[in-house]
Amino acid sequence: MDRAQVVRAAIALLDEAGLDGLSLRRLATRLGVQAPALYWHFKNKQELLDRMAAHIAAEEAPLMPPTPRVLWDEWLAAYARSLRSAYTRHRDGALLAASTQPPPDQWPDIELRLRVLGNAGLSPADGMRALIAIGNYVTGFTLEEQLRATSTSAATGPLTYAQYGEARARLAGYPRLAEAMREVGDPQGAGAFEDGLQMILDGVRSRVHSR
Repeated sequence: MDRAQVVRAAIALLDEAGLDGLSLRRLATRLGVQAPALYWHFKNKQELLDRMAAHIAAEEAPLMPPTPRVLWDEWLAAYARSLRSAYTRHRDGALLAASTQPPPDQWPDIELRLRVLGNAGLSPADGMRALIAIGNYVTGFTLEEQLRATSTSAATGPLTYAQYGEARARLAGYPRLAEAMREVGDPQGAGAFEDGLQMILDGVRSRVHSR
């Protein structure tokens, strides 16, 4: 048994039982060992969770510098989309990400992102602010998606025609809200995610252009 095997087993258990059901005892049983054996590989559960989150985040294509034909903001947007895709592939993936920190072997990837943003004209501090904003946005958006998918309200399915009419009637006295809801649509859908991502990137672009 090695660290990679423990992480894979832990992610499989996460998919089955969720973050609340992920215990070292259950993980040890799955691996056919006693729980103390896991401490040969991870000093505590938090270190294991950090490694799981890093593994999930790396499931998409390996992080590479943008090619000359790819703009830095397009590269950054692709990274955000891949992160969301990785989180949604696993039960409680975003919740796991929200409760962990990047382990040291992820620091080279962060350094690469900061270097790309630096080449675009951002200082290291502004580059870090941009990465934090995008990372928090992806995690928060995906967390709401996953929570809604498991809530009892999600089981009711799409609005019926009558329910849609009732919703419109309730918004009759709020014309700006009604117009916004018509245009935005599903607040947890792919379109809403892309709109929010582009608004954040607009802010990063303005910071680049102001320097």
